[in-house]
Amino acid sequence: MSGSFTQRGEPAILDKYIRAQSAVDGGVDLVVELPFIYAVRSAQDFARGGVKILSALGIDRLAFGSEVDDVESIKKAADLIDGDELKLRLKEKLSAGQSYARAMRESIGSTVVTSPNAMLAVEYLRALHSTTIEPLLIKRIGSNHDDQSIDGVIASASAIRAEVFSPDPDWKKISATVDSGTLAALRSSDLPSIEKLFLPLATKIMMSTAAELRSIYGMVEGLEYKLIRAARSTSSYEEMIGSMISRRYTRSRIQRLMLHVLTGLTADDVRNFDGTSYIRVLAFNEHGRSILRSIRGSGVPLVTKTAQHLTTRLMYDRLSTLETYQRMLAFDMRATDLREILCSAPRLGLDFLYNRKEQNLWSMRRSTANSHE
Repeated sequence: MSGSFTQRGEPAILDKYIRAQSAVDGGVDLVVELPFIYAVRSAQDFARGGVKILSALGIDRLAFGSEVDDVESIKKAADLIDGDELKLRLKEKLSAGQSYARAMRESIGSTVVTSPNAMLAVEYLRALHSTTIEPLLIKRIGSNHDDQSIDGVIASASAIRAEVFSPDPDWKKISATVDSGTLAALRSSDLPSIEKLFLPLATKIMMSTAAELRSIYGMVEGLEYKLIRAARSTSSYEEMIGSMISRRYTRSRIQRLMLHVLTGLTADDVRNFDGTSYIRVLAFNEHGRSILRSIRGSGVPLVTKTAQHLTTRLMYDRLSTLETYQRMLAFDMRATDLREILCSAPRLGLDFLYNRKEQNLWSMRRSTANSHE
């Protein structure tokens, strides 16, 4: 599961611990965090990072959703992407100023990759090529990925978020789409406001040189100068993002870039981190506990308590000397704090503060919600 921010570069509506525990309460055995450096990147990197972790866990099947329910068509598209002819067409379209997603769709010439979920499905199959994991495609039903209004009991996450953040949320309508515990969390939690990113972002840009900004991952083709102009000429996060969007650079890509600026993720960091993984446990039941026992000693770092792997002192004094996975973990923690800053009452250091007591409080909240049904 993504941690504090989504792949489109937006803060998760609920913190990762509440979402993870909700998943376990709903029947999931084990929830692990997809590291920030994979979660807030392209679909290709998102898929590769997830599959690498699942491989380390010994998972034999990967289930994913898609509007297209023909796995063979998705496999064909995945095979085409790695061919030399398509790579050439893709390069030409990117050079012409097209976004990656649009260039990929047109290069493949297929109706398969017309939605974000289908594109991610293609990338999952590409990532599975080097593993023994089998794909399990689940047909998406109900609303579309980007639908902004709730219509029925199966709504898009975008629609639920839009309703929750509306001036007067229709909680009855929302309650038809989520379980009682999640509903209670949505009504009682301190929710993040993405607009609060503007001041720290503008400050970071103002205090940086062009060379420093140029080192940030995804800062290419002179984007650093466009970003500096945007910071000096806009007065809100939405206005800043809007001024950066173009045919080549989508909203999601720009929003991810903003998070990389704020967390300080550089292109060198990504080169050093790619291929590295660890298992960051967020929640589990008894079966999940047995899965964790089975992988101990596998050589993949297993992070159940943050302080056993990384402390605040190490983050600020010795980060450059630590192991690769610890430096990656530091970005997860920065992202957690950054999301908290977007809330009314930030709980900084949440990755250190979270413990079994908080999980019990969450379970009590669910029990209370169930008793009022």
